[in-house]
Formats: sequence, structure tokens, C-alpha cells
Amino acid sequence: MIIPTYNEKDNLDELVQRIFRSLSSSGPGPEIVIIDDNSPDGTGARADELAKTHNIKVLHRSGKLGLSSAVMEGFAAASGDILVVMDADLSHPPEKIPEMARQIADGKAEMVVGSRHVPGGSIENWPFYRKLVSKGATLLARPLTKVKDPMSGFFAIKRSVVEGVKLDPVGYKIGLEILVKGKYSNVVEVPIHFANRKAGQSKLGGAVMLRYIDHVTTLYEHKRFWLAKYLKFAFIGGIGAVINLLVLWTSVEVFNVYYLWAAVLAFVIADTNNFIWNRLWTFKSKGKIRFQYPQFLLVSADGLMLNLIILWALVEQILPDLGLPQDRASFYIVIAQVIAIFLVSIFNFIANSLWTFGEDVRRGK
Repeated sequence: MIIPTYNEKDNLDELVQRIFRSLSSSGPGPEIVIIDDNSPDGTGARADELAKTHNIKVLHRSGKLGLSSAVMEGFAAASGDILVVMDADLSHPPEKIPEMARQIADGKAEMVVGSRHVPGGSIENWPFYRKLVSKGATLLARPLTKVKDPMSGFFAIKRSVVEGVKLDPVGYKIGLEILVKGKYSNVVEVPIHFANRKAGQSKLGGAVMLRYIDHVTTLYEHKRFWLAKYLKFAFIGGIGAVINLLVLWTSVEVFNVYYLWAAVLAFVIADTNNFIWNRLWTFKSKGKIRFQYPQFLLVSADGLMLNLIILWALVEQILPDLGLPQDRASFYIVIAQVIAIFLVSIFNFIANSLWTFGEDVRRGK
């Protein structure tokens, strides 16, 4: 049993009792490995006390170093051939451990996921926001695996699944990483009831969600290199598009700037933003900025020319022919700009991949 902890002192006793109770009649008792990230609430000290009377190993780490790296240290410290990972907050039912381990022991699977999204699985009274975040995260991971609950943090594996596999401890969903990179033939999902934590506070926050997005895009690169790069490029482009539209609208509506000049200004500001983030995140570039920035602008300048042509055609020719109200002209200019941005995005991605960041892309293959 691999259990990472951070501020879970109030849940630890019940969790340990339920684990040993659930496995008391299924042969040798379990070995529990608790990996504590120097919890300020005394979780590590309580784990040491429990280790005096139970088969528990406690690993004390210097600080909050992350769930995934904790799980990897737990794998290394564990002595068993079947490894079960679960949270310490009592959201995962220990009573399901024997069923999950049996699937592996009987040779039916090398990996078993405790699933909330198969028949029989359920979630206890989640608020709409939590459901929305979970659904979005699951959809984002869907192209990576056919497992219905890839976000589950409750899973069992045969040790051979991860032996010799290079796992990246950056993300907090190590189960998803193993689903993508692990060495297995069959994976099985068993239904679980996902309960609300009984004590302590959830670790889910904005920073965690951003790390998850970065982690998923890294996994896309592992399986589908170009799709991952494009998703990152498009995500940054979407932010740049919002900046572009805000600058365009403000220039036209507030400062009465001629719309084509406003489009040029919007381009320069948004494109500089896009260059910075594509260099840092999409391509993780080591190239020289003094060369890459003008290259990025030159590539985008071609897109700008196409942007202006499409924008002019829509504003001066197509939209007026539709008989749209003139008092909403600035609104239609924004709509035209959305269409123009979409049409040039793929060209910009390909050109920047091959030229501006070409060395970084070839290095990443």
C-alpha cells in the first residue's frame, strides 16, 4: 500500500484500521508505505506511532515535494509485487483493495483502477464546480487512454508495469502517467464509491490544475508529439486572441482608431505575448531570443497580411451585403477578427515549428 500524505493526521488512524481489517482474511497482511511531506499537523509523527504496532514503513521528506514523486519513492521502498496507491483522506474505500489485488493475482490484469465512472461507481455529493473540473480534466485525458476514470488516484499495479519505465514526477496524477507509459496488456476498472474527505482540506487549487494541464500536454507529447505541440500552441493562441480582440475593440470603440491600424497594434501586442509563452512552454526553447523573436514576428507577419485581407473582405464586402445594422459595426469587426485569427493559426504553427523553433522540435522528437 503506497499512501502519500500531507496534513492527514486526523484521517490516518481510521485509514490504517480499515486497510488491515479489509485484508485480515486474505493471506499475509499488507505492507503500508506512508510517504509524508513534512506535514505541519504532525502526520509524520502519528505515522511513526502507528508503525510501532503495524507493518508500516514511514518515509519522511523535507517538504511538500508533490504527490507523484512521493508515490515513486513509495514504489522503491515497497517490497511487494502488487502495489496499491490510494489517498489518505478516506475518499477511496480500503474495502475494495482485496478485489483490486485479486484481479492482478489471478492474472486478469496488470493494472486495476478504482473507478467512479463505471456501472456501480459513484461520487458523494460533489458541488457543481468540482464536477465541472473533474469532467473537464477527464475529457482532456480521454485521447490518451480508454479507461473511463483516468483521473482516479486509487489503483493497483503489478510491479513489472513500472519497472524500467521513466516516469515524470511533475504531475499529481501519477495513475494517468502509468496508464500512458506503463508496460501492461490489460487494465480493469472496478467500481468504487468516492466519498468526501472526513477531515482536513482539499489540495485541489488553481496551481494544481495548471500543473495538471502541463502534465497532460507532456503525456500527449509522449504519445502524439505534434498534437501535443499544437494543443499548447492553440491554447496560447487562444489567450493571445483574447488580448488581440480586447486591444482591437478598445482602439476602435474607445480611441476611434481606424480598424486596420488597430488590427496592426493588436497583432504586435498579442504576438509578443504568444512568443514569450510558446518559447517557455510549447517548445521549451533554448535558442537565442534575438534570433527567434524576429523570426516569430516574420512568420506572424505573413499571417497578419492574411488576417488583414480576410478582415477587410469581411468588414467591407461580406458583412455589409448581409444587411447588418450599422450601429453594431464594432461588434461585427470583432467577429470578423475571430474568423481571421482562426484561419491563420495552423499556418503560424507549422511555420514556427519548422523555422523559429525548428531545432527545439527536432531535439524533442
